[in-house]
This record gives sequence, C-alpha cells and structure tokens, in this order.
Amino acid sequence: MYNQTFHQLEQRISKLLNLIEIYKYSIVTNNKKKEQYKKDIHDFIDKEYVTMKQDSLLHHSLIHYNYFQFITDQKTQPIDELTVGHTVKYINSVQQRLYRIHQLLSLFL
Repeated sequence: MYNQTFHQLEQRISKLLNLIEIYKYSIVTNNKKKEQYKKDIHDFIDKEYVTMKQDSLLHHSLIHYNYFQFITDQKTQPIDELTVGHTVKYINSVQQRLYRIHQLLSLFL
C-alpha cells in the first residue's frame, strides 16, 4: 500500500544519504568545500529534527521513530572530521545505520 508520508520520508532519507556521501568524498579528496558540506548536513539534520518534533511525525510508524532516533543521535553527536582513515570508517557506519532504515522503508513502498 502506497503512503505519501512514507514516500516523503524516503525522499528525505535519500537526501541525507547523498549529503553524507558528498561530505565523505570531500574528506577523502580534501576538497576546499568540505566545511560547507558538513554545515549542509548539520543544517539538514537540525531542520529534520524540528520538523519531526513539531509535527509529531515520530509517532507515525516504527520507521519514523527509528529515523527520528537517528536524527536525534546525529544532533547530539554531529558528524565531525577525525583522521582521514577513522573519519571514513565512522561516516560509513553512520551511513549504514541510515541505509538500514532506508531499506526497511523501501519494503513498504
């Protein structure tokens, strides 16, 4: 069964996954815009947190709740650059956690 809220959530998760991937790539290539990419991620997470908190979207489903928990964790412990090797591993683990939520959501779409 197709649900608009699931579709919107899928779009937001995909956007966040893309922002994280761009930031990870900028770290590996030492791109001069990596601070801007990191700021884009933090701004997106802040916006998502406020939106989900105000609209009580976390009560829609377990997937929404898991995504909200992910956003909350990232808000309290934002992605930051460590050493190159450790940062990439850390960001990969963050991406995997978000990707698992995305996979579960794709089962409903």
